[in-house]
Amino acid sequence: MGDQTDSARCPICRASVLVEARDTHGDQIHCDNCKNAFRVVRREGAVRLVIADAGPLRDEMRAIQQRIAGLEGDLRTARASLGIGANGFGLGVLYVVVKVALEEQPLTTALIGTAAAIALVTGILLELANFCFLAKRQAMSRLSAEIAEAQQQARRLRQTIREATRT
Repeated sequence: MGDQTDSARCPICRASVLVEARDTHGDQIHCDNCKNAFRVVRREGAVRLVIADAGPLRDEMRAIQQRIAGLEGDLRTARASLGIGANGFGLGVLYVVVKVALEEQPLTTALIGTAAAIALVTGILLELANFCFLAKRQAMSRLSAEIAEAQQQARRLRQTIREATRT
């Protein structure tokens, strides 16, 4: 057997792929394990495999970038939303109703001012609790983690595309 073979790692499944001496720089071969097509890159005595067609990778990159943009929009919405803090307004209205209807007090500016202060304070406290401990905080943490994961995928994919387009 006079043919010399080199071994290179598949960039997808990390399996060892035999590259024969007749496979020159730029030739396409397939991984027996994952069946993907790769180009042979021979430089300074080393053999490497890169993905032969970067088109699907670019499509995947666009999809990841769109996902990141959508997640960032959701995160901005979550940060700006008035979650349970809007219930403070309801408490202020309830205070006025109780005072006027049940206790038969007259509707005065002092009563409305007190109701507005109650609504404002309880709204702020509820929103602060929501931000620190409840669903809003969890949603923001989840969205931030998803964005970080998608950005990491995009970085890996960018590197793979860069290697595939380099000759």
